[in-house]
Amino acid sequence: MSEGLSDAGVLPLLPLRSAVLYPSVSMPVDLGRPSSVEAVRRATAQGRRFGPHNLVIVAVQRDPMNDKPGLEDLHPIATATRVVQVLRGLPGRMTVIVRGLERVVLEGLERVEGCDLVRYRRVTPRYAAPAMITALAGVLRDLVRRHETLLPSARATEQRQATVQDALDERDPDRVSDLVANLVELDIDDRVALLQQRDGGERLRKLIEMVAQRCNELEVKRDIDRSVRDHLSRHEQEAVLRHKLRAIQAELGDSDPETWLDELSARLDQKILPEQAQLAADRELGRLERMNPQSSEAMIARTYLEWIVDLPWLVDGAAPVRNDIDLEAARARLDADHHGLDKVKRRVLEYLAVRKLAPDKRGPVLCFAGPPGVGKTSLARSIATTLGREFVRFSLGGVRDDAEIRGHRRTYVGALPGRLIRAMKTAGTPDPVILLDEIDKLSSPDLRGDPASALLETLDPEQNEEFEDHYLGVPYDLSRVIFICTANEVEAIPAVLRDRLEFIALSGYTIDEKLAIAREHLLPKELRDNGLSPSLLDDEGPAAPGSLRDQRARNTSLLAATRRDGDDPLPSEFGPGVEIDDAVIERLATEYTRESGVRNLQRQLAALLRDVAMRKAEGGPKLALEVAHIGVEDLGRILGPPRHHEELMAPGPRVGVCTGLGWTPTGGRLLFVEVTTMRGAGKLRLTGSLGDVMKESARAALSLIRSQAERLGIGHVGFDTCDVHIHLPSGGVPKDGPSAGIALTTALLSALLGRPVRHDIAMTGEVTLRGHVLPIGGVREKVLAAHRAGIRDVILPVRNRKDEPDIPAAALEDLRLHYVAHVDEVLALALCDPATRVSA
Repeated sequence: MSEGLSDAGVLPLLPLRSAVLYPSVSMPVDLGRPSSVEAVRRATAQGRRFGPHNLVIVAVQRDPMNDKPGLEDLHPIATATRVVQVLRGLPGRMTVIVRGLERVVLEGLERVEGCDLVRYRRVTPRYAAPAMITALAGVLRDLVRRHETLLPSARATEQRQATVQDALDERDPDRVSDLVANLVELDIDDRVALLQQRDGGERLRKLIEMVAQRCNELEVKRDIDRSVRDHLSRHEQEAVLRHKLRAIQAELGDSDPETWLDELSARLDQKILPEQAQLAADRELGRLERMNPQSSEAMIARTYLEWIVDLPWLVDGAAPVRNDIDLEAARARLDADHHGLDKVKRRVLEYLAVRKLAPDKRGPVLCFAGPPGVGKTSLARSIATTLGREFVRFSLGGVRDDAEIRGHRRTYVGALPGRLIRAMKTAGTPDPVILLDEIDKLSSPDLRGDPASALLETLDPEQNEEFEDHYLGVPYDLSRVIFICTANEVEAIPAVLRDRLEFIALSGYTIDEKLAIAREHLLPKELRDNGLSPSLLDDEGPAAPGSLRDQRARNTSLLAATRRDGDDPLPSEFGPGVEIDDAVIERLATEYTRESGVRNLQRQLAALLRDVAMRKAEGGPKLALEVAHIGVEDLGRILGPPRHHEELMAPGPRVGVCTGLGWTPTGGRLLFVEVTTMRGAGKLRLTGSLGDVMKESARAALSLIRSQAERLGIGHVGFDTCDVHIHLPSGGVPKDGPSAGIALTTALLSALLGRPVRHDIAMTGEVTLRGHVLPIGGVREKVLAAHRAGIRDVILPVRNRKDEPDIPAAALEDLRLHYVAHVDEVLALALCDPATRVSA
């Protein structure tokens, strides 16, 4: 029994709002209510008039906000307490230190003389089996030790360590539970529940559960704190490294990562994007802001966003399509840039007229088809200039991966958009003219994909509104782009693409056209490029130091300083130019180049002018001011011997030799067919690098002659005992196609009849087993080849009469065209009388 505390009685009441006082525990209490101050005064007053000295009842309120609690407002089990010390403060307030004695039950409350007196009765302890109580107390001590190891080191004060040691040394189970309940941080409801528990064993069980739960919470908190500390340590280390990196970048003049991120974000804010592109950009920018700017993922995201910003996007409400097309200016520009090509220029003007009248309509995709060097690319550039649009060209030659068209996905290292998106970035506008050059050179489908199929969506006006590049991952509108293609051979273009193209054929130039092009276009350009054009000093403004104009001006000044009185006056311009004879250009076009276009002709002109430029540069100022002259006699010295010998007609009629006409990518050429017969077993021998189609034409010609031998007058020939050998000279040059059918038939019949064939006539056409002559292609090129060779009569299939307007008028004036429908007409025109003198 505690000293001075009876089993029942009346003591002053000291209610607590949110604190719990356990027996054997000391605690300071701040008093502010007058009733509480009066209760302490009564308890500490001397004499027996007020009851036991220094004893009060400390109870816990149910509602902390109640200033005058009644009995029903207090928890029923309270703590009998001794007032150890009183510390007076401000008037009406004090602080007391109290020590709990034991649990009591509140049975009544009475308010007298400014304080509350409470009637109490001591709690009779309840105990379980002693062994169980001892075991539970031991478990609780172990949990206390574990609990203390989990607390932060800052909490381990000397006072707390002494309190913990007291709890561990205590052997009374009730005192152990009260000391531990006061030591461990528990919720107010749990603390009140422990105070209200009368059974000591049950109190130990509940406290063990609470302390164990508290230990688990501390363990989790410790792990989280440790993880946070480690993360903060790494973060602080990265912050220091980034600070050093910024200092290094500042020394090197590089940009700060935060600076470029802010600049990129500002550019994205100013960029007007379609909805899907805007969502993708916002998502990627959010990811980038959370990344380390130096990580590889951040560089990938940054590159992607820079592509989004740099591309010209077509959004709703964009400016209308421009249709301010001046057709007269377009016609003048086409005539100035391209000599001849009347039908082609007319089709281009038609295309521009449609664009002018219906700017919002999507016209066909033009494809300029023809041999190299005939002006396909320059025509596309002229269209772009006329429309006032940017011009971008990229070559499709050798493209074998569809990712070159559609781009690579960003999951790949070094991924980039496809060539189309890169062309749009180069153009910088959503409506450029894009030239798909050499579309016939696309590689065939393989394991890497089919690039031709990847172009389908691009060239199809119904699909290219939502072209999706694998790198961008969002639709890109190509509907305003004008696509133009070029090709050398239409048949080599994949069939899926041919269906989406409108072909405009460009054939080769005649010699007269090449001379005009060389004079009007090629020669002025090469004079400027090689520093031989006087117009270099016509431009206004000072010449840049070290430039060609500056050097020529200094040479002129030097010459002026050294001239003497009486000398001829200096020309107003340095370098008066170069004179080239027409015969030189003609020889270049016939003996040093062999092509339908003028590309190699331009190279040979450049070689001539480089020789002149070197002689002027080495000869000093006086020679530089002289007019250079290039004649035919200079060609051998500068370019060497001729590389090609012009094919000329045979010197005279010969038996078994016929002149045919063939087509090549560089223009037409003569095909001499030679036939000879010999004793044998009826075999047909074919030589001269012939293709399968030409071999079949030779067999068909022989079968035609054998089937009509009596009518043709060769019934006496024994085909079973006669071998026929057909040869086409220039065996190193592959030859193929059906258009040599009538030439093979004529040469065979000439050899079998012994009648010579006219040497001044050339022919082309396919022959059937019934002798009909079928139409062929490449009429313009073949006729021009005959014209260059000096031939005046040309045999053509009657169904090729429609191609006559394509033949230049200059060539038609020197030629006689014979249109035939049957091989008999060919033989009547080509075979000579047997008495005709045969050439060797």
